[in-house]
Amino acid sequence: RVLRVITLTFLQKLAAYSLGCKTDKELPDMAMTAMEEGYDTASLRMLAGKSEKDSAFELREYFGLALKELGLVLPERKEALTRVVAFYANRIAEKEVDTYQGFDEMNAMINKTEFDCESLGLMSCYVDYITIWEEKSDGLDFHTAEGISKDQYIERTEEGIRRQLKEWLILNETK
Repeated sequence: RVLRVITLTFLQKLAAYSLGCKTDKELPDMAMTAMEEGYDTASLRMLAGKSEKDSAFELREYFGLALKELGLVLPERKEALTRVVAFYANRIAEKEVDTYQGFDEMNAMINKTEFDCESLGLMSCYVDYITIWEEKSDGLDFHTAEGISKDQYIERTEEGIRRQLKEWLILNETK
């Protein structure tokens, strides 16, 4: 199996910046990602050539100019979170990460905001995630009533989470 490095797209990084999950010092990296994806303006090139050690004021100035030149604005918080959650959801749905661990990371990201799984349309996935947690921590026992082993229950529930996330990605298709 080939190990692929999975990174956020420029628009996902822009969303993460909008949420406060990326700092001004990361703006040159964001500009490089944008250029790799085909975005190109004079200010974007200038920003891409800067370093995280440059003045945050200067970085923000080039960033603002680049957004203006590209005709982009920072997304509103819910749209931004949806874009970032889509990154995690896609990795989980495509089995690029462990379903439980990936959902745990995604949930931690959601919990850093004023939103929750319910407001994002992910409550059913969250409930399944909690049942897996209960099984893994020897809390509530769901598998016995279903007549299957704990591992079978967890695998079946993880498959359900991946299926639901694929549906969520279609409904919440973002750039």
